[in-house]
Amino acid sequence: MTSELEERSREFAGEIGDMIAATLGDHVQMVSVKLGDRYAVRPDGTTKKNQRVPLHVQGQHLADLAVAVFLQLDHAREHLKATRTDIAVYSTLDSTPLVRLEYLSDMRTDPICHWQFHGERGAFSHLLAIAHAKDSRRVKQPHDLSSVHLPVGGERFRPCLEDVLEMLIKDCGVDAVEGWQAALEAGRERWRMRQFRSTVRDLQQEAAATLQKYGWTVSPPTKGFTPHLAPYKQW
Repeated sequence: MTSELEERSREFAGEIGDMIAATLGDHVQMVSVKLGDRYAVRPDGTTKKNQRVPLHVQGQHLADLAVAVFLQLDHAREHLKATRTDIAVYSTLDSTPLVRLEYLSDMRTDPICHWQFHGERGAFSHLLAIAHAKDSRRVKQPHDLSSVHLPVGGERFRPCLEDVLEMLIKDCGVDAVEGWQAALEAGRERWRMRQFRSTVRDLQQEAAATLQKYGWTVSPPTKGFTPHLAPYKQW
């Protein structure tokens, strides 16, 4: 018997596959794979290297996009929740990623969602080298810029795959098909609406107070409510 999580994860995989096809033109088979008590949505393939979306510039295959989204049902078992997202761009020249966008819902040390850039800049390395000399416990890898985790909005306000794809198309010259921008805008709206609904569920009293300020009539539920504040405090 198909579980609700399995069915909704499969639908999500199809949604991502359709969006990639409508932007990059690659009809990548996105699959939903069971891993313990959650499902991983990613491109189909037997190895990590072929579980990627090819990126072309003027028809030449220059990079690959790796995408993996790990899904569970939330604590109320009503809504689909991403507990981890890994997005990375790899050059075809070597196995080191160019950039990575990572999200882990139970992260404790690094920002819960962050960019990491695998590149170097002299001035930044100079700063890190001096900081390492002063306190090597905090700055452990002064010559590795990818050790810097750049926070990007936490669990609720983090970037989505559509943002990464638009960056690749607009700023990196990756080939796209006609209508790509409309497809990305529709996907981004869908993503942000989902995040908005999650935020309203978390902060119902704030949502009600804002609606009342603008003339809405709002009645509280009969059952008690405890705000879910963790996503708004974490780094």
